[in-house]
Amino acid sequence: MMTPRICRTLIAGLMVLGFCAGCFGTTPPAVFYSLTPIGDTAAIQPHGAEGKIAIGIGPVKFPDELNRPSIVTRSGRNRLEVDPFHRWGGSLEKNFTRVMEENMALLVKTDRVMTRPWERYFQPDVRLALDIRQFDGRLGEYASLNVTWMIVGPEGDAPLLVRRTIIQEAVANDSYDALVDAQSRAVARLCREIAEALSEQIPMQ
Repeated sequence: MMTPRICRTLIAGLMVLGFCAGCFGTTPPAVFYSLTPIGDTAAIQPHGAEGKIAIGIGPVKFPDELNRPSIVTRSGRNRLEVDPFHRWGGSLEKNFTRVMEENMALLVKTDRVMTRPWERYFQPDVRLALDIRQFDGRLGEYASLNVTWMIVGPEGDAPLLVRRTIIQEAVANDSYDALVDAQSRAVARLCREIAEALSEQIPMQ
């Protein structure tokens, strides 16, 4: 037979377990996000480039602090915030390069765009290499993209062009949806700048 003391201890233990279960039950589900390519056709048309140039994208390097499933934001000049409940739907690097591939195909009017590692049959006329320095933002304020990129010819020796691009896009509100939308627009602006540079740097036949 249980003594009153044992009963009280057992009841207290059950109450603690119930409280913990209630806490775990209120954990919010994770939400997943993806960058999106540009959807309009009001694009740059490089001189004589339509359907002719083959573009290879890669390598695309990201800093270690962004190489994670969670979306990274800033709350101060030197402070990063990592929210475990707001995540990228897959690899941020692969999502970024896939969106670049779609954007460049639309902007340059070519179906011959492929990201590394490409198949043996694909021989790019030019290759785009990118070193991402920053790709984050502040909720309700802005999204930032800081990248050094280069255009490399088919021989792969000295680059034809090296440029640094810094972009800030306003964020409509303090939601992660708005932040990712602004980041998508930043990638689109970068692709437009690269497309313009291609039209100036690459002799079209």
